[in-house]
Amino acid sequence: MAHWLFQGNPKYYRLRDVIRDSEQMPWLVTRYSKGMAVGDAVLSWQAGDIR
Repeated sequence: MAHWLFQGNPKYYRLRDVIRDSEQMPWLVTRYSKGMAVGDAVLSWQAGDIR
């Protein structure tokens, strides 16, 4: 099992709203997608100011 960190920029992705309002979190992966697998652990982090 691998571990992944997804950093969200609030200018482009409203991470807090998605966590509050959704059961699933869509996320575009541009690197390492071939190394990801079902069951891997994910941590989502919001960069920048919280508004």
